[in-house]
Order: sequence, then structure tokens, then C-alpha cells
Amino acid sequence: MSLAVLVLLGALDAVFSGFRSAQGRSGMVDHTRGDREGMVRGAGLFVLLSLPALAALAIDLLRRGGGIDAYGSAADIFLLFIAPFAAIVLLALATYGLLRWELRYLASAVILGPCTFLRPYVVSAAAVVAAVIAGEPGVAVTAALAVVAVLAVEPLLDALQRRRT
Repeated sequence: MSLAVLVLLGALDAVFSGFRSAQGRSGMVDHTRGDREGMVRGAGLFVLLSLPALAALAIDLLRRGGGIDAYGSAADIFLLFIAPFAAIVLLALATYGLLRWELRYLASAVILGPCTFLRPYVVSAAAVVAAVIAGEPGVAVTAALAVVAVLAVEPLLDALQRRRT
């Protein structure tokens, strides 16, 4: 179950990365269509970038003849770090969606900006702790590939966006 929750959180992170990448600099400009397209691009890129982590997981499970328990335990530990952080971000995003544009940008500066800054550190720390506690090389490799996939979505989308303009 924890693995499924992590995949869901990774997909949501990618969707939000696509949203951030598609955002303009003025809250008065309606860019709803571009935001949706950005979110779809983020989700699609997450699927593509997650393939190496899924391949590493599958190879390790085949090599061991099963043994998904180590991955489940690592996912539980990972969620101890990620779940509170994700809850804060999701609450902030819900608030962001309900506010007027002026307050959205205030919420963005006060909550979402710092969370975006902390995101790579939280995700990386969670992966390191989960991998160390699991003590399995396959778990460490899979966790590292998953973190790279999650953290690469937004910079790649930004690069693609710059190419288009």
C-alpha cells in the first residue's frame, strides 16, 4: 500500500511541477489552458522518467525471487518524511485554488515557495534514510532512481518551455 501511495504522491508532484512550469508571472493573466497542458506534460514526463526505477524494482524482485517486503518497509519509512510535507503542500494548494489572485500569490510566497525550495532536500533525505534502514542495495538503487525521476520533471519541463518560446 505504501508503494502505491508513494507512486501517487510522485505523480501528483509531477502534475504540480507541470503547473509551476506553465505558470506565468502575472496573476491577472488567465492561463488555465496552459496550466492544464503543463500538468498533463508533468504527469507524462513522470511516467517516462519513472521507468528506470520500475525496471530496477522489477529486476531486483526477479533476482531475489520475490521479497517485496524490503520495498514496503522502505516505502513506509519514506512516507514518514513525505506524508506531512505532502499534507502541508496539498492544504496550501487547496487554499491557493480558493483564493483571489492577490492572495494566491501571497500564499505562494509564504507557503508554496519555501516548500518548493525544501522539496529536493526532503525527498532526498527520505530516500537516504529509507535505503539505509532497508539495508538492501536494490532498494537504494530504486529509491535513488525514483528521486531523480521526481526531481527531474520540473527542470526538464522548464527547458522544454524555454525551447518553445
